[in-house]
Amino acid sequence: MTRDEMIKRLKKKLTDKRFVHSIGVEYTAANLAYVYGADVRKARIAGLLHDCAKCIPTEEKLKKCIKNGIPYSPSEEANPDLLHGKLGAFYAKEKYEIDDPDILSAITWHTTGRPGMTLLDKIIFVADYIEPNRRMIKELPEIRKEAFQDIDKCIIHILKNTLEYLKDKDFAIDETTEETYYFYVDSKVMEEISEF
Repeated sequence: MTRDEMIKRLKKKLTDKRFVHSIGVEYTAANLAYVYGADVRKARIAGLLHDCAKCIPTEEKLKKCIKNGIPYSPSEEANPDLLHGKLGAFYAKEKYEIDDPDILSAITWHTTGRPGMTLLDKIIFVADYIEPNRRMIKELPEIRKEAFQDIDKCIIHILKNTLEYLKDKDFAIDETTEETYYFYVDSKVMEEISEF
């Protein structure tokens, strides 16, 4: 499927705001891919399609996962909006003819992250947070700068802010988000120790 065909289909499935966000993530992911030496084409496709299941009504997301055998965690069952990454990867394959496992992985994990992310996973996770249309959130200018200097440091910063926000609002915290945060904090500490 060509990009133009993907765009045409996405426009029908997403709100205008979500579509503009997706174009912004595609653009940002391409830039990050250039900086870090990742596959720009894969980054663009994953960025464009990362939210392809976002606008499915909340109550439908869990039903669609059950129907299609997509596994989910207790926190995802409690907050089905978190399932749009996994469901998005399923739709990217079924509706947008994407069979590249790197792209599907990046779409799957773009919201929570995961321990041991691939470079493309990291790029889409970060691009989703920093794209130009994103409303101004805490420390965003600093995070945007970090994204192009040290992607792992940037991931830690994003996850720290996300966890603080969820705790402040008393929202449920997905265990994968917490595991990812501690994984990258520990990795960064080990990296700094090994430099001495």
